[in-house]
This record gives sequence, C-alpha cells and structure tokens, in this order.
Amino acid sequence: MALAARHLPNYKRTTVAMPRVADLPRPGIRGLGLGATALFLVFLVDALLHPRAFFDLALMKAIQTVSLPGLHPGVDFVNELTGSRGAIAVWAVSIALFAGLRWWIPALGMMTLPVGGVINEAVGALLVTRTRPHLAELARDSGNHAERSFPSGHVMGAVMFYGFLFVVAGRIGFRPLRLAVRSGALAVLAAVGFSRVWDGAHWPTDVLGAYALGAMALSVLLALYARLDAAVGHLPLIRAERLAHDETRPHAHALTSLVLFERDTVAKVYAPGLIPTAIYWLAFQAPFPYVRNRAALKAAVQRRNLAALLTRAWYGEARVARALGVETIGGREALVSERIAGGAPTDRAKAKAFLTDLRTRFEAAGLPTWQIDPRQPRAIDNVLETPDGRYVVVDLESGLVSPMASKLTWTRALRRGLIPFYDEVFFDVTRAYVAQTEGSLRAALGEDGFADLEFTLDAAERDAAAWHATEPRLWSKALRFGITWFSVRAWKTRLAGGHEKGNAWIEQAVATWEAEGRISAPEAATLRTQIAEPTFQLMLPYLGAQILVSIPLRFPFGSIVRPLMVLGALGAATVKLARRRIDGAAWKRAWSIHSPLVMLLSAVPGFGSFAYLAAKPVRANRLLLRAVGDAALQKVPWNLAERTGLRRIVTHGRPAQTAAPRRHRRPRLVATGPYVPASSTEAVEGAHAA
Repeated sequence: MALAARHLPNYKRTTVAMPRVADLPRPGIRGLGLGATALFLVFLVDALLHPRAFFDLALMKAIQTVSLPGLHPGVDFVNELTGSRGAIAVWAVSIALFAGLRWWIPALGMMTLPVGGVINEAVGALLVTRTRPHLAELARDSGNHAERSFPSGHVMGAVMFYGFLFVVAGRIGFRPLRLAVRSGALAVLAAVGFSRVWDGAHWPTDVLGAYALGAMALSVLLALYARLDAAVGHLPLIRAERLAHDETRPHAHALTSLVLFERDTVAKVYAPGLIPTAIYWLAFQAPFPYVRNRAALKAAVQRRNLAALLTRAWYGEARVARALGVETIGGREALVSERIAGGAPTDRAKAKAFLTDLRTRFEAAGLPTWQIDPRQPRAIDNVLETPDGRYVVVDLESGLVSPMASKLTWTRALRRGLIPFYDEVFFDVTRAYVAQTEGSLRAALGEDGFADLEFTLDAAERDAAAWHATEPRLWSKALRFGITWFSVRAWKTRLAGGHEKGNAWIEQAVATWEAEGRISAPEAATLRTQIAEPTFQLMLPYLGAQILVSIPLRFPFGSIVRPLMVLGALGAATVKLARRRIDGAAWKRAWSIHSPLVMLLSAVPGFGSFAYLAAKPVRANRLLLRAVGDAALQKVPWNLAERTGLRRIVTHGRPAQTAAPRRHRRPRLVATGPYVPASSTEAVEGAHAA
C-alpha cells in the first residue's frame, strides 16, 4: 500500500511483558508430558487386564460415604459444567473473549482442544472395554452400565481446558484477577475427579487415567503453543507490526510494512501481522518473504524494473516506480525505490480505467496483476497522480497470498505447477511476448533500452528461481508431480512408450522360449500372429505403461497408482460409451482388458507390474500366457522363481532343449583324502560327481 509522504500522528510504542509458557514451574512441559505418559500407560495396562483395579472398589465406597451440606447440588453443577453442553459453552465463550482481547495465539490454542475428545473416544472405543460401575454394594452408579468407562471424558476435557486456561491466565496483568482465574481452574480440576467417582459414573482409576491422558495431551499442546507464541505471539492480527523508528522522519504505515520517505527515495520495511504471515506459511511453508529473505527482495527489485521498462514501451514513459535495490535499515531488510512526487488520484474512475488497461497489458506479458487489479479494494491506493496528470504505480509487492486472479492466470499457474501463486511472473509467457513484440519494443525503447529489458528479464528469472529455491513450496511440488504423472499429455506420452515397451517385452518372451527350444518355430510364428491382432495390441500400451510406472514408484505408491490406472482406463471407456464415441462391443473389449481381476492383481507388490497378463487377450491364449508368465517370473528378485519351483510349474511340459545361461555358485568340495587341485572343468564336474 502506498501513501503520500506526510507526517502521521505520533503513536506511543508500548511493550507489555507477557508470561510465556516456558515460565511454567518445574518440572516444566517436558517433565509433565513424560510423567503423565508413564502414569497413563500404567492405568491403561490395568484397564486392559482388569475390570477394575484392586483398590477401586474400596476407594470408591470411601468417597461415596462423604456427606456435606450442598454436596449433591455441587456435584450436579460440576458434572453439567464439564459435560458436553457446559464444556462447549465455556469453550466458545473463552475463544470469543480471547479474540476480543486480541490474544490470537491463545484463541488458536483453544480451538485445538476438541482434539482431546477424539483421543478420549479412540482410547475408550478401540482399546479398553471396561464398563461403568454397577455393583449392588455401591451407594450410587451411573445407570448406564454398558457404556465404556475408561478414561473419563469429563475429566480429560477439564484437564485440557482448565489446564490451558491456567497457563493463559499468566497474561492477566491485574494480580488479584489472575489469582482468581487460576484458583478457579484448579478448583474445577479437583472437583471434577471427585464428582465423577462420588456420583458413581467412573472407577477411581478411570479418573486417574483421564488426568494422566489429559496432562499428556496438554503437554503437547503447550509445547506447540510455546513455540508459536514465541515466534508470532507479538504480532498484531493483520496490520503491520509497529517498528521502532525516528518519529520525526516522514513515514507512513501500510498494511504489511513501514514506509520511510527520503528526499528522492522510499524505503519499505516489511513487518506483516499474524494473518498475512500465517497464510503465507500455510501456502509455502516459509516465513513471509519480504521480511528477511534477501533473494525474494532482489526478485521484487527486478520484477519492478521489468514492469517499469515495459510500461515505458507501452505508454512512452515509465508508469511503475523503479526499484533501486535492497538495503538494511535498523537491522531489517528494506526495499528501496524511487520517490514519485504526487498524491492520491483526484478522479478515481479515471485511475481505475488506467488500472484496467494496465492489468490487460500485464496479463498479456505474464506479469502479476494482484496489486493493480481494480477489483482489488486497495489497488487504487497503489497509484499516485503526478503534477502533470500521469498515473504511476508505486507498489507491486503483495501483502497477502490471494486466490483472486483471472481465469487465464489460474490456467497458467495450474499448467506450470505454481499453485498457490504469489507475485509470480510467468517467464515463458513474458519471453514469448517480448519475442512477438520485439519490433515495437525496440522502436519504443531503442537498442539500449531493449538490451536493458532483456538483461532485466534474465535477472528477474534468475532471482525468482533463487527465491523459490529457499522455500519448501510443498503444494507446488505436489501439483507438479501430479502434472508430470497424471496429466492427459503425460499419459499420452507414457502410453505411446508403453506400447513399444509392451511389444518388446512380449517379443522377448516368445524369442526366449523359441531359443530354448520350448516352442517350435511354427508355434512362435503363430504366437507372433496372435500378438499382432488388434485386441491384443489394444492391451499392450497399458501393460507397458504399468511396467514403466513401477520403475520409479515403489511400494506402497505403486500399489496405489496401478489400480487407479486400470480404473481410469475403464472409466475413460465408459465415458466414451456414454457419449456414443464407441459402441457396446468396443466397451466389452475394454472390459475384458481392464477387468476387476487386473485391477486387483495390479495392487500386489512386485507382480502388480504385470497384472495385465491376466487380461482376457492374454489369458485366453494359454501358451502365450505361460511364455510371458515365465518372463515375468524371471524378473522376481533373488532367483525366487527357481528356488520355489514356480518356474518349473509354469514351464511344465515344455522342457528346454537348449541350456539357458545361468549363474553357478562356486563348487563346495568336501575333501576326504589328500587335496588334489582341480585345474579344469572336468575336474570340477568330477568333484561334484564324487
């Protein structure tokens, strides 16, 4: 966001010392987690082996003998407070309260607490079958005897909620209120365990196990909370963090940055709030790039200058403020650009018309359009009107990762695996645009200007690649992998290669049996004629494709992808039938090839690569099936086909007339007399015979 140079009202920069989770008393988060885990395992093993612990009945009877005035209503209140309705109510109120206080990280932590309920249900439903107390000698019981008892959901939920509330209460500056909140949290934690046993709803070890499981889950939550709070807990929700600077210097506060004005330059120091930082991290698994990533800032410099040169060619003079470089100001990286004399546009409709035209040109040249898109509410704030009436864009760097873009931009990003996108230049589009309009660009910029354009384009692409290399960008990598392996174009290429691979592999199987004398020359000729039939050739590309796919995709990925390939091929044939592009007979041929049997076998590790050997065109020809099956068995590692006798079964009745080359182990000779060296093959064979 660009603001004209002016003095803004001074603000008082305050720092409030907030206690951190790391300030917890000993044994600390790690000790809490380890101790709770050990205790929970003890109670879990007991619950798995016994319907109740040896002390459960005696302890429960002792607790149920307690009688105090108002105890029964108090127990009912605690049960309601920690039950489903009460817990959801106080949880929702706490989130709203934290949000109202702008305690964003505690609010986020509160939102994760329902995970505890999932853990509790998983333990109770999947591991432990202990039922609720229902003995006649008890004063009270739950009445629902068949319900699972271990661990107590009321207690575990209370431990997570009120334990987290106890920690967050450290933020309260008013000491009496802080003590009151913490005392109330501890009181509820103590009361809920007592109430569940006194009321007959749980055995004592159900409650103790829930305390341990809740503390274990809470320790994990607090560890994550501590890291997140230390990293971004000081940030405002959306607006830029307030940075220390000279208040007498002309400056402005943009959405994600502090803008510092000099006589001829403008420096932008980025310090985005929590939401922009979190969104960028979710999109690219990296910190916001313009804060400390110098490669990203250098890419922004070149992108800005590339846009300035193109607008100079389009409009006769640059309509984008040039970037001058990256500097360090107050220990932080800053993007420095030329200062444009001017103010906010006087005619907003005219300025929007300029942005509409500029967006069209940017899109044609492959440049990012988010900052200049007139549909974007703050785009008009990125434009200054100069004294001579020109409009100049002074900010092209985005503050948010946004999905707002044209269909053309989305299409380009999808094809290149650049989803999500952020200030992306489609350099292949830009280079194609420069090549197509080279004549007009040379005429507008001159030879030196056009050379500068080519140099800037090269530098922009190089710096953008360096920036992207510093970030994981997992979503983009996953998309590019999907495009590489599952796009229509990739599969057409793969199937074409698969046809050649399948033909070569089956021909080799037939030739091997012919060379070994297992089949005669006329039989081999007959097999080759049958292989050349259209139905068989229709199956070959899929056989070859599965073999090719199995090379890079090992278990379990190959066992997932291969059945999907079979299902996709059958689905494609079904769609063609529905659209009347093939008739019923053609669909039946496809069904005979991509059958459920093939789909099932393709999931088998190892042999799944050859699942199409079970297709009807191969299965119907027993001799060919045996030949190619023998070839497949010879691919099994560690010579297992020979060792297990599978190859003898497949080749039964077709003995080899010519010995096939095979590996021999070094003969092991057992000497029963004086050693005589064997210097020839005959000597070795004689030793074997002996």
